[in-house]
Amino acid sequence: MARSKPSPLESLLDSPRVRDAARTLIDAVREEAAERTLAPQAYEKALRQLGRLRGRPLLYPFLAQGLGRGARVTLADGTTKLDFIGGIGVYGMGHSDREFLEVAVVAAAGDTVFQGHLQPGPEYLRLSRALLRHAGPRLKHVWLSVSGAMANENALKMIHQKRHPADRIVAFERGFAGRTLAMAELTDQPAFREGLPLRGNVLTVPFFDPSDPDSTQRSLDALDAHLSRHPGRVAGMLFELVQGEGGIHTAPREFFVALMEHCRRAQVAVWVDEVQTFARTREIFAFQTLDLADHVDVVTVGKMLQASAVLFTHAYNPRPGLIAGTYAGSTVGMAVGASLIERLEHEGYLGPDGRIAVLGRRVDRRFESLQKRMPHAVGPRSGIGAMQAFVPFDGSSPVASTVMQAAFEEGLLLFSAGDRPTKIRMLLPLNITDEELESGFAMLEKAIRRVGEELQIPC
Repeated sequence: MARSKPSPLESLLDSPRVRDAARTLIDAVREEAAERTLAPQAYEKALRQLGRLRGRPLLYPFLAQGLGRGARVTLADGTTKLDFIGGIGVYGMGHSDREFLEVAVVAAAGDTVFQGHLQPGPEYLRLSRALLRHAGPRLKHVWLSVSGAMANENALKMIHQKRHPADRIVAFERGFAGRTLAMAELTDQPAFREGLPLRGNVLTVPFFDPSDPDSTQRSLDALDAHLSRHPGRVAGMLFELVQGEGGIHTAPREFFVALMEHCRRAQVAVWVDEVQTFARTREIFAFQTLDLADHVDVVTVGKMLQASAVLFTHAYNPRPGLIAGTYAGSTVGMAVGASLIERLEHEGYLGPDGRIAVLGRRVDRRFESLQKRMPHAVGPRSGIGAMQAFVPFDGSSPVASTVMQAAFEEGLLLFSAGDRPTKIRMLLPLNITDEELESGFAMLEKAIRRVGEELQIPC
């Protein structure tokens, strides 16, 4: 029986000729990049120039060479760092992942660099299908976009249109929604909106506090107060199921269910922001990890996806024109995003015993060991799966920054999150090895001890 003609919706990497060509190009690029190491003076000059062009220096003296392997990245000066923050959660499989590079090379050689909503390609369809496979029966539709903030903007517009004339949104204290004007107002961080004109239509409620047995009731009472004060004017409530920028704060399912059911009774849209949690909490979506699919109206994703999207129920499908826009995303980003979801499905990453959950338990054990050796330096921890954080020393911002800089000098990339206390955050590659994890924690311990000695504070 004759073999049927391949569909354009199938991966071009299924062709041995195409895969071999992609591998040859990747090998050539890596060989050439390895020969372009900058001397120390040239590296410093490049960093200064980049700082001038940006209008401010980089947080770290970091300029990548274009080479890496797993959690390790090589800088343009030839030095190597262990990357435990991954571009603030973007590099889901670390650096130079061979399969992703092959997917990216083939996608880059396709018809267009970027795709729009008017003229989508097969990558657009594959990514949309992949996302909806994991979204549950209520979320019927998906709209792609370029950044997490843009996905959140689209979600906000959908909710306002559906709930018009309601014009207020409830958000959690310490939450983060993005860097656009509207998202800056939803973000509970005054420094992120300094000098910006505000509409005053954002209402806040406390996030879950594990030290307070009445935490859920306090949040419900705050929500009730807003609904009573603004009858018929609250359009939606924004839920970060794990607060990322706020400090990797988590909450039990019961906390979210209570608030979401309250929203449903009040005809308030339930909007879940998964830009940072996407693919980091045992399932593709954190709302699936917490078994909240029956409560969710609108969901946004980004970062590790290499693109962004808003998923929504049929009831929130907007009228034509509301969420248009030229770009849906890059062809490479869409192709790699679809490939990521397929790998998570087929390589044992998902579920309570999947590789993401196992990674979380491995990190727990290392932190527990570190806390025993350094009880004054490694404070309260929080997180789930591949999202982890801890309070260093007293949790002051200057001390946390000092620990991060010391860790960088030891060879480890970390980042901060939260305020009062400031935490040090890890957004780990999902495929990190035991050796990489062990090496990173050894570097972290050395950095913490250095800071304790320099500041003369006990570890």
